[in-house]
Amino acid sequence: MNDLINLDELQEMIGLSFTWKGESYTAIEILTHPLSLVAQKNTPEHTIQTDIHGRAHKMVSSSIITLPVYTQDGTQLHPEFLLLKL
Repeated sequence: MNDLINLDELQEMIGLSFTWKGESYTAIEILTHPLSLVAQKNTPEHTIQTDIHGRAHKMVSSSIITLPVYTQDGTQLHPEFLLLKL
């Protein structure tokens, strides 16, 4: 893994708000395998989840994203992660 950003630096991001692709998010968790930032949209959206028969079942949040920190080969920051604007 690359040392462009380390786990401690990512953990300091938890609770911070940022913009990604024009939407406002807050970092809520860090995943370690693969190293990723989990964030929730500040204005949550909901979708209707269907059951196995395709019938409307319940409302679920569609406002959580997981952004990989590094590219698959681990040598560079992932292009999606680079779109973060703090």
